[in-house]
Amino acid sequence: MRLLYDLRLLDGTVHGMARYALGLLDGLLATQDNLEVTALVRGRAGAAQAPDDPRVKLVRCGPAPYGVAGRFFTPRAAKQATADIYHCPFFAPLPRPGRPMVITIHDLIHLRFPRDYKLRHRVFYRRFLGPVARRAPLILTVSKHSKRDLAELLGVSPRRIVVTPNGVDRRFRPLDPLTRDSAAQRLGLPADYILGVGNPKPHKNLGALLRAHAELAQRTACGGGRVPPLVILGASARDLARHHPGDSVIFLRNLGDEDIPLLYGAAEMVVVPSLYEGFGLPALEALAAGVPLVASNRSSLPEVVGKAGVLIDPTPAKLAAAMARVHSDQELRLALTQAGPRRAAEFSWENTARATWEAYQRVLSEGGRP
Repeated sequence: MRLLYDLRLLDGTVHGMARYALGLLDGLLATQDNLEVTALVRGRAGAAQAPDDPRVKLVRCGPAPYGVAGRFFTPRAAKQATADIYHCPFFAPLPRPGRPMVITIHDLIHLRFPRDYKLRHRVFYRRFLGPVARRAPLILTVSKHSKRDLAELLGVSPRRIVVTPNGVDRRFRPLDPLTRDSAAQRLGLPADYILGVGNPKPHKNLGALLRAHAELAQRTACGGGRVPPLVILGASARDLARHHPGDSVIFLRNLGDEDIPLLYGAAEMVVVPSLYEGFGLPALEALAAGVPLVASNRSSLPEVVGKAGVLIDPTPAKLAAAMARVHSDQELRLALTQAGPRRAAEFSWENTARATWEAYQRVLSEGGRP
């Protein structure tokens, strides 16, 4: 099969959709011998992130996927590429790719939480993505929860939506005690800490996590104990200033991609308090790292976590209670550290690639029709 694969989203940084795009492509290359890929990239930084594989041909291709031109203009390089199928692994596909199209739509958060986003984002989803999704032969998404949202909010027939969950990078794995200590030192962090991951958008609910940590610290101090500091990756003190973070909160606005597995692996626990996730990759990465996980029971997170973490309603009081339980109950922590990697092993990029390959075959067998 000859695949035209859209990597125009790559810009040198590593975010959720970039992890998906690259992880899936690696999985396809690992599981499918008869695959030839033409990958669309925009610049040098994106090209550097693409796999170094002789079966992958990189083609420079503007314009920017999210700009006005990207919605109406299909570059000549894409039109001339030899391919049986086009896959855009993010939500801004080429308007006229010239061959059967598959799109991955990870979530519809802009429509579920419209007040958190600008009008242009909502218009993009309604006026551009919606029509494209309804006429595409097949839509991939990463959870059953997102599939329901696509059917409800964009009017896509459930028959044309296939769930292909995220995988997890093999770099996320349990650390031995000595490596945990050295990892914390390398990152400039204390030997024990609680980790929260997310951007400052309200749906990530980091304000509730800050209040929960403060409540837990106060409660524990009254009993003569101590709670580990809270480390937040992805937001700054300024981002969350309205929640009045205390001195026991450490903010890491950015961290090199190579250090993120160490950050997870050295934590005492990871807390994911989100009100909405299309999938919830931080939760899966915590499970793979063998770190006790406290997570919200909302949206897709129960699909990902299963029984391998503590799922709770993400209010400050309930978050604080769950964190206190994990912190003080050694037997529970041991059970969670053992259950996490077993659960995470169910989510591999190879499994995602095989399910995606079946979706490609279905599109081609149906003649690329919606």
